[in-house]
Parts: sequence; C-alpha cells; structure tokens
Amino acid sequence: MIILSILIANLVFTAAVDTEYCDINSKTCDNHIENDNDKKLIFYDVNPPEGFNLRRDVYMRFAIMLAEAQKRRKDNWELVLPPWYNLFHWKTDRRVPKPWGQFFDIESLKSFAPVVELHEILSKTKNEALELDILFVLKNYEDAFENGVFEEKWKVIGDCNHNSKFWGYKNITVKEVLCVKFQGKNSKLWELIALHPQYKKIMFAHGEIPLHDSYGTKTYWDCRKSMKFNEKLVNIAEQYISQHLKCKTERCDTYLSVHWRRQDFARSRGNDVPSISGTAKQIRNVLKMLPTIKKVFIATDASMVELNKLGKALSNRGYKIHFFLPSESIIDEYGDGGIAIIDQIICSKAAHFIGTHDSTFSYRIQEEREILGFDSSTTFNRLCPDTGRCERPSKWTIVN
Repeated sequence: MIILSILIANLVFTAAVDTEYCDINSKTCDNHIENDNDKKLIFYDVNPPEGFNLRRDVYMRFAIMLAEAQKRRKDNWELVLPPWYNLFHWKTDRRVPKPWGQFFDIESLKSFAPVVELHEILSKTKNEALELDILFVLKNYEDAFENGVFEEKWKVIGDCNHNSKFWGYKNITVKEVLCVKFQGKNSKLWELIALHPQYKKIMFAHGEIPLHDSYGTKTYWDCRKSMKFNEKLVNIAEQYISQHLKCKTERCDTYLSVHWRRQDFARSRGNDVPSISGTAKQIRNVLKMLPTIKKVFIATDASMVELNKLGKALSNRGYKIHFFLPSESIIDEYGDGGIAIIDQIICSKAAHFIGTHDSTFSYRIQEEREILGFDSSTTFNRLCPDTGRCERPSKWTIVN
C-alpha cells in the first residue's frame, strides 16, 4: 500500500481547467457586462514561495479587514480571491490558475466577508483587459524593532518595477506601481487606499507582510469557521474514513492521525524533527495510551524509502497503517491542493492527532479540530526530535 501511495502521488497528471476561467493565453474573455460602477475591488497576492496553508491564513487577514469595513459601511469594497497559481510545492499542473471554489465553499466564505472570484470579475468587464488602478508592492522594514519598539508605520518609497504574472493572465494590467515599506496590521492598509480615493481597483503584492488585526479573537474564529471545504472534497474524505477507518461520526474514536513532514523540514530543520525510528517510537508510545486504537492514518510528503521503514516499524507491532490513495480522476480534478485538504479532513476527525512543529499544514488541522470540539489534549501534540529540547505546541483554543 505504501509503495502504491507514493507511485500515485508522484505521477504528474494534467489538471482540468475550470471552464469559468478566461484562457490565460487568450487576449479576450467572455465579456458581456460592465463592472458595477459602485463596486470597489481589492486584489492581493502572496510571495510565490509561500505554500497553500500560509496563503489560507493571509486570506483571513484580508477577509477580516473587509468584513470589519463592511460593518462600518466603509464604501462598497469587495475582496477578489487570488487564484491558486504556480505554487512551488505542487506537482500537478501548477501553471493552470485554480479558483477558490475548487477547494472551498464560496457561499460560506461570502457569509463572513464580501468576497468574489477573479473569474466573476473577468466575466463582467467589456474591455479586453482588466486594468488595475494601482499596485502597492509591500516591503518589510529592515529593522522591525527600531529603538526597541515595534511601531505600525508605512512609507512610500516611489515607483518600482514589479514583474507580476497576475496569476498567468495576459489580459490583466496595471496603471501605476508603487513600492511601500509597511509594518503593521492589515487594517492600516486603508491609509494607503485613502491616498487615492478615486481608484476602484487596488492591489497589494506581498500580502503576507501585514499582520492579523484579530488573531485568536471571536472575529478570527468566525472567519475561520466560514472557510468550509468544497462539499465534494468533504464527501471523498468521509467515504474514505467510513470504508478504511470504520468511522461514520464527525469525531472518530477508531484511529490516530499523524502529520509527518519530511523533505524540506528534514533537511533544514533537523533539530526539530525526529528520525524515522524516533517517529515510530513516539507513535507507538501514544498508541500505548490508546489501547483500543490499532489504525494509524499518516499524511506525509515522505519518500517511498522513508515510508516503508516507518510502516514496517509500526506494522510489526500490530498497527495497521493507512494513507489516502487518490484516484487518477481525483488528481485530475483537484490536484495537490485538493489532496492536501482531503488529508487534513481525515486527520482532523481522528481520536488523537500528532503534528509537525511549525508546520502550517498541522496548524490548519489543529484549527479544524478546535472547530469540531475535540479536547485540546488530543490536538496540540507534536513529533519531537530524538534528543534535546522539545518545545510544546502553543494552544490557541476556539472562541465562540
């Protein structure tokens, strides 16, 4: 099973192109309706090396910013959801932009904040090109704690070059590009927006730089709860849990789940992650405290050799190892992002979860488990290095 999992995961299939999208190689779109005159649009993008799960957190910062503005009746702004495009960690058809609806329940997102998919905007303009009014390229200050104090501030440092691909679209352009040193919360971006009150289409590059306004608060959790997954992905995960892990309830007691991050983490964070034998030992120690559980679900990016070694160390002790094996049709339709979500759903429903230190993939699972109502002792756990200090995971419990 382990070998088959890796062979399937490493095959590169051509992902399906969403039919609602404009062809990125075309000069025109299916244009028929002029954009509503009273609508103002905020676009953003994230530093290309950042992964899927960090980008989900950046979305929350902007969604909360727009939701709070909507409460104050601050004009009529909408947040344009940036397509998932060219993520470095994805192997399947990275260069086809994928809409948020492929992974998330858009109506649920809209229940919290005024958001809109990019393809919805492209379909409502009569022009051959969507022209943004201004692009603010955000940059960090060299010293965040100048004079020992963290101060919220920004400074326009002038025109600058920015080689934005605009998610692969050739029909998106921008009139003006400004570089801005920025330090502070997302809501402070309104000060930059106020510099040009006549502009209706404003974009921020490096949207990961502004900080949360409401981290850990009820508003944060209300936003997080609205990030429901695409129903088809949920159904795939639940069918797998029912068939292979013998659970048909929202919170299961039939299996342990582990997020075992390898590859770049094993290379660059050797002091934070265990060896293969150390990983197996820690999993066995947890299972000793859960005597009724014999099934282990593992979400991982490990190599075939590593997985075989871990699987042998656990199966020799009577534990059955499980992995999600995506069919070709699932890979074609949902790609790496959808498969990651399916893994996260399965991990989130387990009786007990062990994550990887400092991994946003594990963070998102922990949040899902908080929403589901698991006891925090079953959620905020990590794989420790074989020797040395093991810092316990921070607990950010839900606020309802």
